[in-house]
Amino acid sequence: AVVTATTTSSQGDVKALLFPNTDTKYLNDIDTIHKEVGPKKLFLLINPFWRNVESWGFNILAPNGKKRAQEVIFDNGYEVTYAVLRFSARGEDCVAIKAYPYDWQMYAYREDPSWFNKEVPVWLGSSVEEPTSAQYSELLNSRPEFKMSKNMRQMQRMMGNDDQ
Repeated sequence: AVVTATTTSSQGDVKALLFPNTDTKYLNDIDTIHKEVGPKKLFLLINPFWRNVESWGFNILAPNGKKRAQEVIFDNGYEVTYAVLRFSARGEDCVAIKAYPYDWQMYAYREDPSWFNKEVPVWLGSSVEEPTSAQYSELLNSRPEFKMSKNMRQMQRMMGNDDQ
């Protein structure tokens, strides 16, 4: 779906393409809207599944889809303005948040000793580039609250030893 917000001055107009998929029809739409909007107006591509050109996979009906996506989207200067990545590093649940214009913010979840089955995010640091699990492991290893693995902390609590 294409959503348009207009202002009294056409310079403030914004267009957004919501949840386009990897069909070449959407690549054509993106190319057309990008040219229509021009460099002075805002054009948003909103799709939580696109990370890079590898998101395209292979489509027998569009053998050049990846190449075209690289040209139309990834080589066209679009910046990541908001992204949330969830993954595991060293057995810990982690999240990285990118919110324009700031760097990636890196968090790991830690059990809350005062509430059963509740976890709270602990800020670990930030990264200019998309963080890797190696960065997370290094940060987790440097933090005293993560000196024991999640499993070890759970065992300690079950035995009545609170590591908090």
